[in-house]
Amino acid sequence: MKKDITGKVWFCTNDDEYLPIHKCLCGKTFGSWEFVISIYKDTPTTCPSCGAKLYFSNEIRVYQMTEENNELD
Repeated sequence: MKKDITGKVWFCTNDDEYLPIHKCLCGKTFGSWEFVISIYKDTPTTCPSCGAKLYFSNEIRVYQMTEENNELD
């Protein structure tokens, strides 16, 4: 079972398939690139403090602005 905890962790910009975690769900803080999780849900990364098993995913959307649709949604 997976649970979205995005709002409960602090992280920086990912580098391809890795995401540096600055603050875990448990509140433990980490230095830059000290605790890194990956995109592989079959082998999640375990927090060294609380044991939470974490992975991440990206979602990118590309939009075109047209004359008919010039609102910034």
